[in-house]
Amino acid sequence: KGIERPLQLYRVMRPSGMHGRFEAAAAAGGLTLFVGREDELRLLMSRWERVLDGEGQVALTIGEAGIGKSRLLQRFHEQIAGTPYTWIEAGAGAFFQNTPFYPVTEMLRQFLGDEPTEGQLAQLESRLTASGLKAVETVPLIAPLLNLPLPAHYPPSVLSPEQQRRRLLATLVEWVVGAARLQPLVIATEDLHWVDPSTLELIQLLVEQGATARLLLLYTARPEFRAPWTMRAHHTQITLNRLSARNVRTMVAQVAASKAMSDETVATVVERTGGVPLFVEELTRAVLESGDGKLTGHAIPATLHDSLMARLDRLGAAKEVIQVGAVIGSEFSYELIHAVHPVAEIELQGALHKLTDAELLYIRGIAPDATYQFKHALIRDAAYEALLKSRRKELHHIVARIIDEQFPALKDAHPELLARHWTEAGAIERAIVEWQRAGERAVERGALVEAEQHYRDAIALVQALPESRDRDAREMALQVALGGVTQGTRGFSAADTAQAYVRARALAERLGEVESLQVIGGLHAAALTQGKLRSALALADQMLEIARSIGSASALARAHGGLGLARFLSGDLGRAREDFLEATKHYREQDFVGAIPWDPGVHALVWGAINHWYLGYPAQARRYAENARTLSCRQNNAYSLALALGGSGQVFGYCGDFKGALDAHDETVRLAIELGFPTRKAFGTIAGAWVRARLGETGGAVERIQDALEALNAVGFQAFRASLLVSCSLNNMNNWSAPDVS
Repeated sequence: KGIERPLQLYRVMRPSGMHGRFEAAAAAGGLTLFVGREDELRLLMSRWERVLDGEGQVALTIGEAGIGKSRLLQRFHEQIAGTPYTWIEAGAGAFFQNTPFYPVTEMLRQFLGDEPTEGQLAQLESRLTASGLKAVETVPLIAPLLNLPLPAHYPPSVLSPEQQRRRLLATLVEWVVGAARLQPLVIATEDLHWVDPSTLELIQLLVEQGATARLLLLYTARPEFRAPWTMRAHHTQITLNRLSARNVRTMVAQVAASKAMSDETVATVVERTGGVPLFVEELTRAVLESGDGKLTGHAIPATLHDSLMARLDRLGAAKEVIQVGAVIGSEFSYELIHAVHPVAEIELQGALHKLTDAELLYIRGIAPDATYQFKHALIRDAAYEALLKSRRKELHHIVARIIDEQFPALKDAHPELLARHWTEAGAIERAIVEWQRAGERAVERGALVEAEQHYRDAIALVQALPESRDRDAREMALQVALGGVTQGTRGFSAADTAQAYVRARALAERLGEVESLQVIGGLHAAALTQGKLRSALALADQMLEIARSIGSASALARAHGGLGLARFLSGDLGRAREDFLEATKHYREQDFVGAIPWDPGVHALVWGAINHWYLGYPAQARRYAENARTLSCRQNNAYSLALALGGSGQVFGYCGDFKGALDAHDETVRLAIELGFPTRKAFGTIAGAWVRARLGETGGAVERIQDALEALNAVGFQAFRASLLVSCSLNNMNNWSAPDVS
């Protein structure tokens, strides 16, 4: 519609592999011959032998969409059938890149089985206990992932959300290792290029800690994925190349079976598929379904998209059903599609049966308690793109309304999915609300990376609204929220952080409102970390003026802490001490539950500790540092914990407690890597190298410090530059065989 001539459009969404599709195809007798991957299969089998000997292994298979990554894993699964083992699998999804622990949740459901709620809870308790874990401590952490209500005999958690999240990661790792002790365990996770940051954190922990367990970690990803872990001896990376012409001909012959295809037709398939197994299978099926095995040249679809469109056009009434399913997503329940497409049940079930027979969809369960998956996202993409834009928009609106009104559990668990449907439906107001809710939910769970993307999606929609005071007010609130999140994920001095607060300030001026303490505080933090001390002092004075006009204890605590740090960095240590004392006097812990990125009480104690040491009060410095760590452990704030660890490590080092300092700095780096705090990682790395140098361990220290300095340069962090360079100089001197001060 509206296009004068045919256009070839491509949008690759995900590889052909999806959880469960090979098992379904095998049951239907539809698997094509396994060809051309014998060397890779032998490599996986050799890794498996090591796993059986108690040596944990990691195998990452890299390749483009449709190249056969999933098929290789499926074939390996068949090959090890004669050995007792446990196999669990799941895949990341394009629509779930910002849904924390999505593949983990799918694996847990698979591990526990499709039982009623009570049965799943009993299974969870049994599995955890069998793996050596205490159900009373671990069930409350894992049950929320499955939306399982906790029985009354489980005590309510006293941990903050961030502490629960960290404990959850540790528990999942312990569970995996414990399960591997009982029986060799294979965990297959596909499509890591779409994995959410929280799941990636868990994967990295498993990769690092699974070397001594009977554990095989299998991963697949497209070439753009870069593994965040360092390759080790027990890691293997397999890169799948395209099939040879001989292997393609073998596949064509197997797919065609007894149906004759001319040599010229086979040659054309070989040429146009480029050795990609998925293309070979789909193009061959398209030729066979056309009823003419002698088609040549342009009569064969030149792209997989054309091939799939030809198959969809032959579906009749079932085409509309698969298009409705494509709008819902890559997976949908019978209940949801029937609500969206309310035709007679016999008609709907007949259409779905036709689609599963054609191997376009795969089914789990029996209708009406069934779920359906697209064979691969390219089929879903073709069905989706075949819809007129007006019809597509209408269907998104229907899906969003029905989820909102009739599926409260889905709405509550995945606000980002509802937000996407409202966005595609053009219901901007409702989409903004859901994107913001998704961001807030992610912050509550400590998933700051996911939260950042949700807030950005909300801001993009707000900015598209007509100009008004209401629009500016909504964007200002979202920019402040985004700035708070990016302070943790990117750093205080990062361009994205400063941009969010500058925009919020401009909006406040346009609205003619008193600038909020959060906006001035964000600009103040950016100025400090960029080394602009005069601007930082002026902004800190403005913060204090606003706080006094408000008359709020929490505002005064935040303002005095900010002014104290600005004075400390300017060398005014005496007045800085007074400000830090004022900040602690006004601070009340209950005022800052869930503060982003840091808790002002922890902030004042940390910098107060360092300031006291410089003033010559080491005992008070240590007391402040220890109080900061104690307070941070109670907070709903991982950044505060990293800050407290780094600050206490610095004070311990100054006081000569190098063991305590090193432990604190190493824990800071570990936490910063786990949660994605680049500046805290850099500071912990530099401080840890300095302590190691004092202990005589200088190997590689200079390189680590230089890498950390480059990371700080990348986000424009200029504060403390002189002291950081001194650390590098001291490490250099310790490495010199003969001092050369020239």
